[in-house]
Amino acid sequence: MRKRTLANSALAVSGALLLMACGDDPRVVRAAKARQEVEAVARQVSTTPAPPATGRWNEAQLTRRLVNAGLAPRADDSLPSHPKLPVAPVGLRVGKAHLLAWIFADSSARSRVSSTIDTLTAIPKGQANPFAEPPMFVVQNNLIAVLVGGSDRQRERVRLAIEAGLPAPPR
Repeated sequence: MRKRTLANSALAVSGALLLMACGDDPRVVRAAKARQEVEAVARQVSTTPAPPATGRWNEAQLTRRLVNAGLAPRADDSLPSHPKLPVAPVGLRVGKAHLLAWIFADSSARSRVSSTIDTLTAIPKGQANPFAEPPMFVVQNNLIAVLVGGSDRQRERVRLAIEAGLPAPPR
């Protein structure tokens, strides 16, 4: 038991020394900044009261759902090229992937738009493909989401988190 404690202490000290030595490494600085952003979003979600159950998505509910799914989303204004839809997209980074979410007033408004979209390419028929990588298209109630990039596992986790839907409003 004592050997394990000494080994853990030695490992912690060597890790700290390595981080101090790499303190000027831009990759380490970027990783630390990204970690702080993710922790800030998680703190905000955990301390903010849950939004009322309306059955309709909003940005806060989407962020909360992704955080609760362990996906560590963070706001991202550097949106990749995307299709033009009647509402502006919300941009989030989920790891290295971009998540674009168009949140409509209700499912009818979303349905009118999503019926014009090719589900394989995630773009309205007749528009040029703006995505550099194959996108993942998800529709749920008043939300259209497109994930660009990311691993297969990450894409599945995002899809499942959104497709699970929101709690129904109280009657």
